[in-house]
Amino acid sequence: MSRNRIVSGVFLVAGLALAFLGQFYFTYRREFWRDGILFWCASLILFWILWRRLRQRGPARRGSGNRQRLSRWLSWAVKNPWRVLASLGGSGLSLVVGWWARGISPRAGFAGAFWAWVIGVAWFLMAFVPSVSVKQTLLNLGWRLRRRRLELAGLAALLLAALLVRAVDLEHIPANLGGDEGTQGLAALELVGPPMGNPFSTGWYSVPTMSFLAYGSAMKVFGATIAGARTLSALVGTLTVLTTFLFARQLWGWRAAWIAATLLAFGHYHIHFSRLASNQIGDGFVVTLALWLFVRGMQSRRSLHFAMAGTVVGLGWYGYFGARLVGVILAAYVAWLFASKYRFHLQAMSRRYGRLLLIFLLAALVAAAPLLLYYIAHQDTMAARASQITILSPGWLAREQEYSGLSGTRILLRQFLKSVTAFHYTLDPTFWYRPSIPLLDFLSGVLFLFGMVWSLARRREPGFALVLIWFWLALITGWVLTENPPSSQRMVIIAPALALLVGLGMRWLMSMGERVFGKGQLLHWRDIAILGLVLISILNLYYYFVVYTPTRIYGNPTAEIATNLGRYLGQQDDDYVVYFYGPTVMYFDIGNLSFLARDVVGVNVYPPDEDRPPVDLVSGGARFVFLPQRLGELETVREQFPGGERMDVHSMADGRLLYVVYEVGPR
Repeated sequence: MSRNRIVSGVFLVAGLALAFLGQFYFTYRREFWRDGILFWCASLILFWILWRRLRQRGPARRGSGNRQRLSRWLSWAVKNPWRVLASLGGSGLSLVVGWWARGISPRAGFAGAFWAWVIGVAWFLMAFVPSVSVKQTLLNLGWRLRRRRLELAGLAALLLAALLVRAVDLEHIPANLGGDEGTQGLAALELVGPPMGNPFSTGWYSVPTMSFLAYGSAMKVFGATIAGARTLSALVGTLTVLTTFLFARQLWGWRAAWIAATLLAFGHYHIHFSRLASNQIGDGFVVTLALWLFVRGMQSRRSLHFAMAGTVVGLGWYGYFGARLVGVILAAYVAWLFASKYRFHLQAMSRRYGRLLLIFLLAALVAAAPLLLYYIAHQDTMAARASQITILSPGWLAREQEYSGLSGTRILLRQFLKSVTAFHYTLDPTFWYRPSIPLLDFLSGVLFLFGMVWSLARRREPGFALVLIWFWLALITGWVLTENPPSSQRMVIIAPALALLVGLGMRWLMSMGERVFGKGQLLHWRDIAILGLVLISILNLYYYFVVYTPTRIYGNPTAEIATNLGRYLGQQDDDYVVYFYGPTVMYFDIGNLSFLARDVVGVNVYPPDEDRPPVDLVSGGARFVFLPQRLGELETVREQFPGGERMDVHSMADGRLLYVVYEVGPR
């Protein structure tokens, strides 16, 4: 029997075995139906490969080609044993860490597993680093720095300005600490230990705990304060300006890069989320870095770029859920290339990029392996958050129809319209931001439409197609298919795409102006573009810092109460117990209040009509805190504990009463 027949027979038997195994899970192990889908998918892949083998003509020639390809791979492996060892060792170490983390006792700590995973990912990447001397690398780097010193100096100035508008007075801008910020800050401090918690699992709202590790580590450096908790977001937001510059420069050149990076650096939407202690800001960084590396790899065909892009995609799984869309964006982009450039000619595509795309996929799996193994063991957690917010969940459409009286088609159309008008008309309905203007300022909104039309007109070009795929996939999955659009926190991934589209609109308008009016006698169109960028930047900075910040609207109405009270209690150097008369409006263990008053003992006091056991009052010092809704109970406490001091706290935004503190010393 020929070798080709043996190989084909192996594919046939393995495909049948996997199909039967998948059906076994569907029939007899119904609770593990996801495993059945996995086995069936593997079976279909094997049958597809078998079909491709059998339909090709000339078995002898095919066998010869396969042998030549195998021979080339073996020859490369013999010549590069250290690279083979690095790729196998790194991927194996990542898998071992995943299995290891599932059996570690939480009391033992996960520091060893975490660093072993870091070494495994780095080891895998080392397999694709080109063999160059250190001296030659330094010479090339020095030459590049000298050649582009003006561009680098300008870019450094832009990044410094971007960091300044993101990092100045983080303790008080935004003035309120959001409840989710405080909850994530507490989770971060708890995870960094000691001992270190499990970074390869999920926690609050099924969010992967790796992002909590990042914020907790940052607070160890910058302090466990509001500013310390927010500093990492400011740094990540600034790095996103850099990666947006690199991505735009790779596709459209330096002019488009400067415009897009400047627009993102001073855009009020991105500035706001760069100043919050929440992991959504990482989405834009992950997508721009991954797309830049992938585009560089497609143009250079260097395996290192594909390996790094895949690693970034895999690492994105450890952040906010929006970053997981990056892999889908790249898959859709490859499918577009396959359909348009190669016209469905799989062999041409695979010959040119097959090995590189395989490296990309393997790198993503190596980076995400421990978390994926966790999801296999805890299958309900992977889609738990998505099932809570998606309109595709069972019963959502029926409930919405009953509540609104609209047909299903009208409801879906409303979802779409609210999403696409978020940049010009519809306002963010959530307290994650809740600005009084759309997510784009007036001028940027106009330029955005120009950029969208120009991109659609040139959709056959790879750069424009990639941005369109990015924008529309994010819009549909992040807003159209989720409840309550346009919720700003779910679409931070789209902020760099907005800057790119606005920048492309500005470029198109400049080119049209030059063609219609000429290059100008008194003022060059480039100067007009610079003036436009300055005006847009001023508009955004003025709105965010002068108009929006004093309103203290971020974080919902209880955030101002929790922030003021938490700061006050955190500054008291005593062991007074706090009796909080806030339920059922607000509770003492809310995230932002708990973060700011971590060492304070607090007790929720429920209304008298609540069926709750009475609160035992201590004999030591006490602070009774009353929300306005419960202020009528103050007299009862004053009669029981006379001689205390009363302090009324009002909002700095509108003067309304926030809460009253009645303080009684030790008895």
